[in-house]
Amino acid sequence: MEKQRSLFSTSEKKMDTKEIVTLQIGHYSNFVGAHWWNIQESTFVYDPKKVHDKEVNHDILFREGQNLRGDVTYTPRLVAFDLKGSLNTLKIDGKLYEYNQQEDINWTGDVTLHQTSTTPKNVYLKDLEKEEEAYLKGNGNSSSIEDVEIKDSKDITDDISAGTSNQVFGKKFYELDEAVSVWSDYLRVHLHPKSTYIIEDFTHKNELSPFDIYGCGHSLMSNYDRNAEIEDRLHYFIEECDHLQGFHILIDTNDGFGGLGSDIVQYLQDEYSTKGLFTFGLTPSTLPDNTASLRANRILNSVITYSRCIHNSSLFSPLSLADSLWKTVGPSVQLPYLNYKSISYHSSAILAASLDNLTLPYRNLHQPIHIRDVTDNMQILGRKVVSLSTSLPFPLVEKSNLVDSIYSLEGKLPWYSVTPHVKNESDPFLQSSVIRGIPADRVKRPHEERQLYSSCQSLSDVLQIYLQDKYPSTNHSCCVLRDPCNVLTPFPHIFRQNINKYGQISTTNRHMYEGKKNSNITRFPL
Repeated sequence: MEKQRSLFSTSEKKMDTKEIVTLQIGHYSNFVGAHWWNIQESTFVYDPKKVHDKEVNHDILFREGQNLRGDVTYTPRLVAFDLKGSLNTLKIDGKLYEYNQQEDINWTGDVTLHQTSTTPKNVYLKDLEKEEEAYLKGNGNSSSIEDVEIKDSKDITDDISAGTSNQVFGKKFYELDEAVSVWSDYLRVHLHPKSTYIIEDFTHKNELSPFDIYGCGHSLMSNYDRNAEIEDRLHYFIEECDHLQGFHILIDTNDGFGGLGSDIVQYLQDEYSTKGLFTFGLTPSTLPDNTASLRANRILNSVITYSRCIHNSSLFSPLSLADSLWKTVGPSVQLPYLNYKSISYHSSAILAASLDNLTLPYRNLHQPIHIRDVTDNMQILGRKVVSLSTSLPFPLVEKSNLVDSIYSLEGKLPWYSVTPHVKNESDPFLQSSVIRGIPADRVKRPHEERQLYSSCQSLSDVLQIYLQDKYPSTNHSCCVLRDPCNVLTPFPHIFRQNINKYGQISTTNRHMYEGKKNSNITRFPL
């Protein structure tokens, strides 16, 4: 089978796979989640001859099912919460399980027809739909979205005539910064009909009745019918798991979703206290924060949400690309190899790539650990709050090696905190580090003369020695993967021009339309 969207896929044999259910509670959490699922889909292995090359067990976060055509489907094990009007062109039930469904309505009385204008799909979603339609027609070998030919010269800019575009000519360049208004505008994977839960009581971006107070979300769970609906969604995915190991919970902490999310976390703790609850409190890097009332609402919402989630979660990590959240939202974190805008489409992509790497120790196919090995070991003296730092990409110099790149940092850390108010100035008691995408022949020089790394035989050895040298009193856990983090379409174009298509620092500028693969190192210290 050629590479296709995750409409149809075959997963690795379950065996003793320990599943995780993901919850995305809030609009910004869904922005992050949409990028995260896209990144994971880009690493699917469709060629049966290459199954042995897989490094990630996707059955942990994805589930296999069957649609009405009898086709095998592969969708996230996910429940995503959002408000009415937040989906644009995405149907609440998705379209994965639709097949010539028609409903005849026989009504003899008067009928009043209410019509609303539909939101047009952006060019990326249109091309994605064409690719899928070609597959469904039965040929089964349509080209990937990455290979769609350019039909309009306006799709590319004058830069193509600069003389460096021959290797990518014929590939379509998507500039989605202005086209993305909600998270479904760039969602590549299909969702199960049970995955999307829309709160009809409130409308997205409704200024007359905003969903901006903790109590708004908290009050939703007091409704018996809604409570039953939410529990039904959760149970659908939980009860089909053979060896459930825990939950990923992404929560918007700055608005009413903090109240809803806090109650859901408490419910999960009460019902599944033996499972790992890894909760991420998300805050956009830019918010309406120009009045005392808005700032007070944001701060109080976050404080109450943090308090309850820390108490009921196995581990809690606040995440934002804002440098600080007290008292005002601070400036965005400056990452040296990225040119990103302070829009949700960009900032959520960075957090999603970081989450993808952070979770690899227990999604690793060959030597996985349990999510509770992470959450329990990080709880020192009852403290449950951890920070996350990321290097996107790791500063590996082109035609150089890892050890040389480490020395070129001149003692500076390669990673930057994406947890507000954390500056990486003190040594943590415990930290877990993940590095991926460094070629095996680029670890060190053939005859390394620097004594510190002369005895290293592998990338894991170099990482261990580097961490021990920087943090001699810290306990370390390391995870190394061969493959890089794939950031293919529709990941935003945020990498500086001196980052080549392999994610390495180059002396020449990359053409802006080249495909992107980036090495990553991520850690989350206590």
